[in-house]
Parts: sequence; structure tokens; C-alpha cells
Amino acid sequence: MDFYLARPLLLDGLWVRLVSVDRALIQRRYACTVDVVIEVADDLFADNAGRWRLRAPGPAGAEGAAAAAAASCERTSAPADLALPVQALGAAYLGGTRLSALAGAGLVSEMRPGAVAELSAAMSWDPAPWSTTGF
Repeated sequence: MDFYLARPLLLDGLWVRLVSVDRALIQRRYACTVDVVIEVADDLFADNAGRWRLRAPGPAGAEGAAAAAAASCERTSAPADLALPVQALGAAYLGGTRLSALAGAGLVSEMRPGAVAELSAAMSWDPAPWSTTGF
């Protein structure tokens, strides 16, 4: 009789920690148009904490890079559409982790119906990010 033992397997992963929320969000491309107010909680960098209004057009074919430059992310006092810790925003930043999945895990709170789906779709990317190099 064969017995199988569970053995731990350690793998490295890529973790993203946003240190400047506004600069990071305007320097990426978005899969579709988005206009949301995000309330970010950050216990380490006080400059990240607060409400940010993200506005970005989706890609425009060959003009995608120019459209990305048109994104804006500014502090606001407007009511938040969704709230999340900076760690959850970092997890979704590269486009491989969906905000909707993080919301399902209780890490993202939705104040405006549809806001999580809107930002999740805008931050997603096809193909999903991947690295050919293990580290």
C-alpha cells in the first residue's frame, strides 16, 4: 500500500507595495474607462491614506500609451465608491488579481453598487501578468 505524505512547498511570489498611490495609478494602463473614488487605508504611509478620485480612459488602439497619460488620480472629499487597504490595491495593481475576488474575501468594501466591478474590470488585463523568470 502506498502512503502519500503532505509536504510543504515554498515558492517565491511577487508582492507589490504602493508607496505613492496617486503616482502609481496614473502610470498604468486601464482595460476600460473608469471613474471612481477610492478610499485607501494605509497605516505605514500617511500620504497614501484618504480618498482618491481615479479617472482614466480605456485603451485607444495605437493611442493606448497616450490615453494612459491622460489618467488622473487626485485627492477628493467626495464620498467613496469603494474602500480598501493599500495591500489589496497593491494585489490588484498588476492586473492578475481581481478586486472582485478581494471583495468576495471581505478585503474591499463597496459603497456604490457596481464600483468594485467597474474598477476590477478596468484594472484587469489580458493576458494576465506573468514572469518567465523564477526568483
